Amino acid sequence: MAKAKIGFEVDERDLANAKAFVAKHGGSLNKLVSALFASLGREDAARAPALDPATRVLMSVSTGSISIAEAARQLELPDAGFVLSRLSELGLPLPRLSDEAVREQLASARSALDQCLLEPEPEPKPRRKRTSKPAGRSAAA
Repeated sequence: MAKAKIGFEVDERDLANAKAFVAKHGGSLNKLVSALFASLGREDAARAPALDPATRVLMSVSTGSISIAEAARQLELPDAGFVLSRLSELGLPLPRLSDEAVREQLASARSALDQCLLEPEPEPKPRRKRTSKPAGRSAAA
């Protein structure tokens, strides 16, 4: 597993207590902090009720782990609209689509709209009004 370095400030008295704890029980500050970080959330997960499979799929959509289309397939729903409706019913946040996915959907929608457009009929050309020649002038003049 990849490691990351972090830096943070701690009260001097707390640091001294942590160093004394490590000296008494063995190990290092690094291992102590790593163990603390690793334990975060474990109690919550143990107390959390088991989720039914459908809710687990919907949570995967909400977090972006799987696509809406894949969720519709797994939940045997007719289409993505039903997945979005179920997310809303459970109060789960809608997934954030990637910029690329948004561009693809926009292009697809534009193409579909372009196919629906009818070519406009050409506008009739305006008729020229015939003007009569002014009286008194002849063509021979």
